[in-house]
Amino acid sequence: MIEVVVTFIYFLCDLIAIGFGTKVLHRLLSGELLEKDAVPFLRFFLAASMIGLLFPSHHLPSTRGISMLSVYISGVSVLAWRKFHLAGIWYLIFALSITVILYLSVLVAIRQTCIASSPFTALAPVLSKPIVAFMNYFVMASFAVLAMLASRGRAKRIAATGRK
Repeated sequence: MIEVVVTFIYFLCDLIAIGFGTKVLHRLLSGELLEKDAVPFLRFFLAASMIGLLFPSHHLPSTRGISMLSVYISGVSVLAWRKFHLAGIWYLIFALSITVILYLSVLVAIRQTCIASSPFTALAPVLSKPIVAFMNYFVMASFAVLAMLASRGRAKRIAATGRK
């Protein structure tokens, strides 16, 4: 029973983080990142990641690895943002790390939905490995394009306003 509640809280934090992360990514694409957007995203994301580390290794084994990787990447994004104030290359590092964090959150949400939802579980025997691999590569390629666009968002804004 407790495992079900923890899984629900984890999934809820992950969905909220994805919502805020979408807003942060949109702001990065436009070159107008605001602190009020990034802080809730990182808070909910870190909450979800810390809850993901609590799962036993037999329950959602990939969740622990993804959560640990995500915590490290979010540390890099906070370092780029708070210590180096997104100056120079640190904006690119921040944009890429935020995009990777959002990608990992979406990946976990998709897996959680497929595991927990009975209509998707019923489709599991029908879905072949090539189809699942194609879907994974498609989502990864989409986020790679978003990461490249987000890293250029600030450059577009600087060029448009003529200031640094």
